[in-house]
Amino acid sequence: MKRLLLQLPTGGGKTVMAAEMLGGAALKGKRAWFVVHRKELLDQTSRTFAAGGIEHGFIATDFPANPFAPVQLCGIQTLANRLMTVEAPDFIVWDEAHHAVSSTWSRVMNIYPNARHVGLTATPQRLDGRGLDDHFDEIITGPTVRQLIEAGHLSRYRYYAPGQPDLAGCRVTAGDFNRGDLSSIMGDAALIGDMVATYQRKAPGLQGIIFAVDTEHSRTIAGEFRSAGIKAEHVDGQMKKAERAARVQAFRAGELQILTNCELFGEGFDVPNVSYVGLARPTQSLTLFLQQVGRALRVMPGKDAAIICDHAGNAFRHGMPDDDRQWTLQGRKKAKRGPSGPSDALPIRQCAECYQVSASTVAVCPGCGTAFPARERPVEFASGELFELERAITKKREAEQRKAEERACKSVADFIALGVKRGYNNPRGWALNQIRVRQQYRGGWQRRAG
Repeated sequence: MKRLLLQLPTGGGKTVMAAEMLGGAALKGKRAWFVVHRKELLDQTSRTFAAGGIEHGFIATDFPANPFAPVQLCGIQTLANRLMTVEAPDFIVWDEAHHAVSSTWSRVMNIYPNARHVGLTATPQRLDGRGLDDHFDEIITGPTVRQLIEAGHLSRYRYYAPGQPDLAGCRVTAGDFNRGDLSSIMGDAALIGDMVATYQRKAPGLQGIIFAVDTEHSRTIAGEFRSAGIKAEHVDGQMKKAERAARVQAFRAGELQILTNCELFGEGFDVPNVSYVGLARPTQSLTLFLQQVGRALRVMPGKDAAIICDHAGNAFRHGMPDDDRQWTLQGRKKAKRGPSGPSDALPIRQCAECYQVSASTVAVCPGCGTAFPARERPVEFASGELFELERAITKKREAEQRKAEERACKSVADFIALGVKRGYNNPRGWALNQIRVRQQYRGGWQRRAG
């Protein structure tokens, strides 16, 4: 077996694991590579390797070359352009290995069939559902997020989430919400203002990062935080390296409370001192969701629990950060679409007294002790409020319950009432669409029967 995939949650120590493997290979006289997909990851990986006493060079633009070092840190794009000029490795570790299905990664991997390959990822799943079985022979899954939390290796967390933002009309591009459409929806001043107010209520004074839709959205959010007297800055992958490094260092030193970004601190990038994460970008990608919330789960001195504020409704698509998930090399079946796209969300119930949300399996609200009624009821969400999520029951139960409710509706008015009960932003539009779909289905059935 020459190609092995190792799965370990974000914050579980994948870079340290890589250093152990690569250092061991070097001691045996083997030539070893560590391949990453972004230049921003090379600096932090180099620091980890240096701390472990691992001599290394770089195959990456703007980084010092040392071709005689037994371990090479490689940027995938530079490596792809220098394949004819570098000495073949004996051992390759692939960081964020779910990228292996891309053409560049596949080409580099296939050029070295005699090398041993180890892939590292927290989420061995692509947005399009494609598996990694064409690139790796076997998967080994590490401890779950919940197990790492219980063992004290990851932080406990408190999760707050609103009703889902109104994404009606938001197009889908390459399997995720269209960036331009999201920018218009999530850039609303009221939404951004509520992010600031929620931070002041739920995480006052905590250091944290916010994931925005795009660069302009990120800058706007940072500006709103500054207007409220909160020290905040924006960073992105296009700004000068020295400027970005200075802002990250200011955050590391405690001079900034908030760093906003667009897809910079998602995969692999180790941002220190994070106790708060704000999600301002809806996504249909389970991988992106878990990478982002995972930034808050690292343990540090004095940290009681991470605070995650999900202004994008992502938990209702993907479930909780520590839900049990089954990872395989075969990928996943395409999820059924809901009003906001594919949903992996697990159902929850809301306390009518304190608005805390918890699993339907509990008898009383864990927040205020109010007894839940015996009959299951769908969750209702109030616009602008954030409610704490606790646990969940199975997705199958929710699907069956929702279908039964919809089958019981006999008129547009019935559907509108159900839409209001579920907290939809446009219950009338949803109701008319349900009636239209039902009429089309019945018409098709009648034609087939005739």
